[in-house]
Amino acid sequence: MSERRDQVTPHPPATAEFGHVTPGGPAHEYPPDGPMRVVKLSVGSYDNNVYLIASEDEGVIVDGAADADRILPEVERLGVRVVAILQTHNHFDHTGALRELVGALRVPVLAHPADPLAVAAEQIGEGEMLSVGSVDVVALHTPGHTPGSLCFLARGHLFSGDTLFPAGPGNTGDRVAFRRIMRSVDRLFELYDDTRVSPGHGLDTTIGRERPYVDVWRARGW
Repeated sequence: MSERRDQVTPHPPATAEFGHVTPGGPAHEYPPDGPMRVVKLSVGSYDNNVYLIASEDEGVIVDGAADADRILPEVERLGVRVVAILQTHNHFDHTGALRELVGALRVPVLAHPADPLAVAAEQIGEGEMLSVGSVDVVALHTPGHTPGSLCFLARGHLFSGDTLFPAGPGNTGDRVAFRRIMRSVDRLFELYDDTRVSPGHGLDTTIGRERPYVDVWRARGW
């Protein structure tokens, strides 16, 4: 099945251009986008991506997935004050470091109410915005992978969690959830072609790179 997927939707190359990182390897810092800096690192046994979005002296963490002892030094290196942890969804591989991060940073965790967490969280939902320095981060409710899945859009950079990857949507458990995630993906494809998509695992892509294949994904049913 993976061979068929590669044939119908080409994967991006494992290069810095597409945010290539490896578990335990060095972090990747994207070229600055105006006042925004973004750092990506891979953590844990499931090759989870954690992102740090920084502007001026403030920052947020996207997904407290694992290995807090790797995430915290990156925060220190950036020299920012973390103001929140943004959760794309509540699966265990995306939440394993939350307790330790909250304990160290004393910041709120923001998550959709449909995805309860094992730590105290403040609710964030569709269209709500968090200011990080001079950058606005907007939450998009994109259910399907989980009921409360969120993507976060900051300038031209979409942090898609497990909703959208190179070559298709995230896993769903049944046809109802698949139809739901495809509706969420359709919304994301309303963004500009050059919007960078940084998912919860693996390589980045762009909206324009993936859009031509959406009907293929819908037809194959996964």
